[in-house]
Amino acid sequence: MTLERIAGICFCFVLASAVAAAQQKSETGDQAPARSVLERTDTAGNIAPERRVQIRTGSGGREVVVETSEAVDVEGRLVPSQETVVETVRTPNSAQTRREVFGYDADGRRRLLETMDTVRETLANGDTSTVHNTWAHDVNGRSGLTSRQIERTRSTASDVHRTETTLLVPDAGGTLRESERTESMERRIDPGVTRYDSTHQVRDINGRWQQVETRRGEARAGGTSERTEEETIQRRDINGNTVVHERVFTRRSTANGQDREVIEIYAPPADQMPRSDSRPVLNQRVQRTTTATTSGRQTIEEVEGRDRVAPNETLRVIRRTVTTVRQTGGGRSVTEREVYERDVNGTMRLVRTEAEESAN
Repeated sequence: MTLERIAGICFCFVLASAVAAAQQKSETGDQAPARSVLERTDTAGNIAPERRVQIRTGSGGREVVVETSEAVDVEGRLVPSQETVVETVRTPNSAQTRREVFGYDADGRRRLLETMDTVRETLANGDTSTVHNTWAHDVNGRSGLTSRQIERTRSTASDVHRTETTLLVPDAGGTLRESERTESMERRIDPGVTRYDSTHQVRDINGRWQQVETRRGEARAGGTSERTEEETIQRRDINGNTVVHERVFTRRSTANGQDREVIEIYAPPADQMPRSDSRPVLNQRVQRTTTATTSGRQTIEEVEGRDRVAPNETLRVIRRTVTTVRQTGGGRSVTEREVYERDVNGTMRLVRTEAEESAN
């Protein structure tokens, strides 16, 4: 798990909070229109300001989400840069979703770039099947299928679930050909313990299947307020040997009105290539603490990492994110985020601020 992945998770959390608030229903059963606006400012001046507007509407089993991203143009104005339209139609046993991504050229003209159609079906025995088809569109309006992903989940026993995912892409002749496979299985050992494992394979240039990654993990519930997870990720090294790439330990707990999460990531030392005899060391630690306030909640996340120049030194905080959510009444909320990072002098400095207003 890299720092970029961690940052991406945090950013999605802001949007997810708006989505959750938007899913409240009116007395008629229709989903009330919801709107959220996110504005990001990079105080260090490395990233241009950004604005995202999301509008969600729904009626019966149909839901439409329109998200518009705005970026700064050459004159310093915020103008639309991308628009995503997601329409979902649900029935008791199926859901069909179309996701269209539009871009804008230098003259502000809107053009369709990509389309993804997803069909999810639930069978009478509880098994599910999901198919994603993705098309790309060129400047002349022509479209071509770029990938098809098929995911099937089935229960072989009351406490065993298997999932098979297949990715197909066109070959040189345009025929869809299976290029990647992932098989995973989840088993409930007892009411408080679940184990899972997965394997990921890709087809090499000779058409042979090569296993490139395996994941094994276990989740344990310690009563109603604690949960621990362990995951081991193995990949192939340059010699084709399977070696430990990462071990991830996660602890979640609730106590004294606080939700706490600690993620520890072990990996071979940064100055060594992973080997079968490598001994993973603590490489990153992420701590998140969420506390309820009188008007909402506050989450403080600290990411500890190693100095790339001196990787053998102890972990130290390299990023701190403070997220505050305030309910302002009338179905409205405000989310504010401040991101601090350590500079070359070792001082934590504010580098980015984000603000989001949501209305249901």
